[in-house]
Amino acid sequence: MRISTFKAAGIAFVLALTGSTALAETDVRLSYNQPETSAAWQQVMAPYADRLENLSEGELKVQRYPGEVLHPVADGFRAAATGITDVTSAWPLYQASSFTLFHGLGLPGAMPTSDIATVRVMDELYAKYLRDEYENLRVKLAFDASTPSYDILASKPINSLEDLKGLSIRAGGATATEIVERLGGTPVTMSITDAYTAFQQGVVDGIILSSADMVAYRMIEVGKHYYQIGVARIAIPHAISAQFYDGLSDDLKAVFAEAGNEAGYDYARMYMGLTQNALTEMGKAGVTIVQPSEQDKQKIAELLAPMWDEFVAKNGGENSAAARFVADMRALRDKYEGMSDEEILALPPVEGLR
Repeated sequence: MRISTFKAAGIAFVLALTGSTALAETDVRLSYNQPETSAAWQQVMAPYADRLENLSEGELKVQRYPGEVLHPVADGFRAAATGITDVTSAWPLYQASSFTLFHGLGLPGAMPTSDIATVRVMDELYAKYLRDEYENLRVKLAFDASTPSYDILASKPINSLEDLKGLSIRAGGATATEIVERLGGTPVTMSITDAYTAFQQGVVDGIILSSADMVAYRMIEVGKHYYQIGVARIAIPHAISAQFYDGLSDDLKAVFAEAGNEAGYDYARMYMGLTQNALTEMGKAGVTIVQPSEQDKQKIAELLAPMWDEFVAKNGGENSAAARFVADMRALRDKYEGMSDEEILALPPVEGLR
């Protein structure tokens, strides 16, 4: 059957259009450690994926992998750097030896009390001090996030600081591990996805974690004694594969920047709601809640205070980048502590994050 010249040209034109559209689409593999039913997936990661697709007007197509389908949470950096995934959670606490200044974010009292303010402080510190450390692992920053303040949940009663002595406490590493040591416990380092089984089987006596995550990871099924000390936050940034990111157009990089800025604050809002709900859920589960006495609060502060000076000393001393980092971190904490969440959210995004 002979096709007319006009019809052949029309078919070629349609095929060219179809082909160019297909080529314009970019697949994005988004992996995450928590399951599809989790608040983090539903309130942060899924909206982030939707935002990437919508802002790019369909040019980005996000393939979604919740629940550690592609890799364990502790392998986030390796998975992004080697092409297993394009976007994932990549937390410095699981690759502690690769970071120095990043660990300063977890110093006791380093961050503001507001979850929103904490993201802003992290963004500003990242742009000025932390970017090179993170990108050395062949990733770019997708967005900053932080846990709420850490407390301790145990299978044995904790009515005072003295009761912590000798207890084996799961810690994620870095400053959380040091905090447990300084408070008299014995830290056991493992990923969060291994912690429930270890807690259930008595491998550890307790965990140091935010109250929201104690509930999210079902730790309150095992631990019934909650010691509410609020000692520090842990940075949980999310990464983009550098190889993937570098291959994007400037327009798509701008999409990732806008979507990431929103996702960081989505994470903060999620944790605000989960923290409010956590105490209610603990009550339902029969968890005993103990706040430290004023004497114990003072003792905790005394035990943890040297961590600041030791951090600076270990990383270069008085005139080092670590000293400047700590000074700026304190100044930013105090600055944003005095602002409302609404005022912070109205500020323009921090430049220099990617």
